[in-house]
Amino acid sequence: MSFQTNISMNRKSLKFVIGGILIAGVIVGIFISVGSENMTYYYTPTEVLAHPEKYADKKIRVMGLVERGSIQWVPGETKLVFKISDEAEQILKVEYHGAKPDMFREGQGVVVEGSLQGKSHLAATVLLVKHNEEYKVSKHSENKEAYLKTMEL
Repeated sequence: MSFQTNISMNRKSLKFVIGGILIAGVIVGIFISVGSENMTYYYTPTEVLAHPEKYADKKIRVMGLVERGSIQWVPGETKLVFKISDEAEQILKVEYHGAKPDMFREGQGVVVEGSLQGKSHLAATVLLVKHNEEYKVSKHSENKEAYLKTMEL
């Protein structure tokens, strides 16, 4: 084997190694970009109220429970005003303009997206209501098979 042939084989090997590294880099980049787009971060009312200046002029998502006795619904204006809180019992006032979700009620978990107005008021553009996806047979139903048959088409 000559010196020239050995150099030629080393170049081919080097090209495969570089090509493999580039392909792996592209694949990792795709996974990182797709993963970061699907990541959603929610703040709590406590986090927002602790440093309201940090969230001014930013679109944020806040998760909390609808405070009892705080709901004000104005159907003519499709305006919904309510307060949300977290475990630390910090309360954030929310104003939302749009259709009131059917499952929206006091004590319900919600996620609101919008911008902070002042120090403790969120102007929401999106309102998502948390609901239970668990479907169970009633405790009072002794015959589950009969109950399931009533659900068949």
